[in-house]
Amino acid sequence: MPGHNGSARVLALDPELGLRIPAGEISRARQELVAPVLELPAGHWDVPHGEGSHGRLGFLVLEGLLARDMTLAGRTATELLGEGDVVQPWLTQREEGLVPYRVGWNVLMPVRLAVLDDGFGRSLARWPGVMSTLLERAVRRTHRMSIHEALLQLSPVETRLLVLFWHLAERWGHVTPAGIALPLRLPHALLGQLVGCRRASVTTALQHVYAAGGLARRDDGTWLLTSEPPDELTTVHWELAAHA
Repeated sequence: MPGHNGSARVLALDPELGLRIPAGEISRARQELVAPVLELPAGHWDVPHGEGSHGRLGFLVLEGLLARDMTLAGRTATELLGEGDVVQPWLTQREEGLVPYRVGWNVLMPVRLAVLDDGFGRSLARWPGVMSTLLERAVRRTHRMSIHEALLQLSPVETRLLVLFWHLAERWGHVTPAGIALPLRLPHALLGQLVGCRRASVTTALQHVYAAGGLARRDDGTWLLTSEPPDELTTVHWELAAHA
């Protein structure tokens, strides 16, 4: 069950937020910018509703991995969110919307959230540099989503998957002697939601990618990228192979 775990000094847990604060003021900012912390176990997240049940500015992800599932006409598309993202999960569809959809949230790895409540908002008004960093992160998230939307236009599925893995590795990957490790456990059904195809198509496409080299699934269910990032020639290669 979700539970509050006291409060935390946000700048201590997310130092990037304080980079624009003058050195002489950073200590005071760390003392003032305090927020309640909410812990979520793996599984479905029933988003809180009602007055006072959520942070006015949202939730800042301190650690863990969230999936935002958008279901439209029976098909689900997923966005992955992690450390540093600000989410406002209570924002549901507008009543006047003409296209019906629903949004669900799933915790893929246990999550800690800073609740950016009214008290935090009042303190934040004294530190505009922190607010500008939060706004920049919102822009970065939009940019990542644009890239994700673009990769959904790629063909065949093998290319889509390979570009997706490198797109995720840019944020979550780390260099090892064997290649770029991507410490995310992504089952085939979830990968299908990330690349816009059925689970069976993902399974078949992954076998082709494994055979071509450059991607391997490790024993713990995470991933290893062993080739160079894909380019347009990679796309051509897969298209030729698909029609061979």
